[in-house]
Amino acid sequence: MVPDKACLVCKKTSNGMHFGALTCRACAAFFRRATVLKLQYKCKQGNSQCNIDGRGRYVCRQCRLKKCKAIGMNEEKVQLDYDPTYSFRGLMEDSGSDECSTPTGSPAQSEYSPTNLSRKNSIESPEVDPNFLFTFSPKVPDKPNMVIDFSGLVKKIETCFSIKTMKDESELEAMTAALKSFRQGQKPQNELSVLEKVDVTTTVEWLNERIYKYSCWFASSKSLMSLPMDQKMQVFRSSWNVVRTFERLEQSVKVFEEDVMKFGSMVVTDDFAMQWDKTYVDLASITELTNQYFNKLFEPFMHRYIEEVARPLLDLKPTTEEVVFCMVHLIGLEDADFALETQEACEQMRAEIADQMHTYYTNQTDIKMYSHRLLILMKLVKSMKRISREKSKIKELIWLFDIYHADISEPYFFEMF
Repeated sequence: MVPDKACLVCKKTSNGMHFGALTCRACAAFFRRATVLKLQYKCKQGNSQCNIDGRGRYVCRQCRLKKCKAIGMNEEKVQLDYDPTYSFRGLMEDSGSDECSTPTGSPAQSEYSPTNLSRKNSIESPEVDPNFLFTFSPKVPDKPNMVIDFSGLVKKIETCFSIKTMKDESELEAMTAALKSFRQGQKPQNELSVLEKVDVTTTVEWLNERIYKYSCWFASSKSLMSLPMDQKMQVFRSSWNVVRTFERLEQSVKVFEEDVMKFGSMVVTDDFAMQWDKTYVDLASITELTNQYFNKLFEPFMHRYIEEVARPLLDLKPTTEEVVFCMVHLIGLEDADFALETQEACEQMRAEIADQMHTYYTNQTDIKMYSHRLLILMKLVKSMKRISREKSKIKELIWLFDIYHADISEPYFFEMF
């Protein structure tokens, strides 16, 4: 990490100026939330001298807020930059994408607007109360937050990223072999257990296991592993969840075929599966909002994943190499704060994979006219990016307003939806 680019609050990597000071997104969101909601905290140690650097930044909110103000974060800039009546729907329509933009004074009529999505999937799109984040029951002050610590996982990932491979393989060969190894333990449909309810503790255990497995797949890329450790971790944190979502969708189509479309059947781990309308994560230990409410928020995105990604995958029946091609093109595209060296490494990886796909199609398959398949694959990548970008707007507000009453050491890794 470059010292002059560190967040002045927690010392982690910053991503620019927020409210008058150089900070990371997490500290900026924390300061905005505390200011907008006029939150008051008590020092956990009682002396207002808690260490909030690095992993310890989430230990004491009072000291974190004090540090925010000490480095020059300005409450007036928060008020000028924030409209508390701004609705989820408005935020979604203003996602920054030209594809989803709507002319002034015109109603949103894109293919993926709530109205058309409802019509397309024969379900009622959820109406989200724009003020619900201000009206839910407040956390009981004396109830301690659940601690979700991913620090051990981070160390394992860094160790994985430190191992140098000596195999003389192309990027496509190495990443294809790694994905096959990743999926080696996957059980067939008739041996999978379908989940009904999963608690937060079990979910975190699975996240630790699955995220590490994805890091091993990332580590198979020579281009990515040529980067300094802090840049490797930045790419992984920003990309693992969208890569995970696509990989699970494709694996689910392989295992369940049409049942993905009929019942929302999805592979969760090697041993367990879920059905969207029957399985839920019990979040009662970390939030007052109901599980039904979270399902209502995220169900439209699940339908879009099925229609825009799973269904084309079922028709295409991609090879493992083609799945790798898509996963690679989902890496590193959602974080504009990458250093030039990081951007070049990601571009090099994508370029090498694209070149090696020609060799793969020519020498290892009977598919000689493959351009139409590459077009379909790139369309899938585009759909994944668009859905992920729009879904992230809701997730940002969930973090912004502290909906999860938990001290989470690595918020990037606490991704359930």
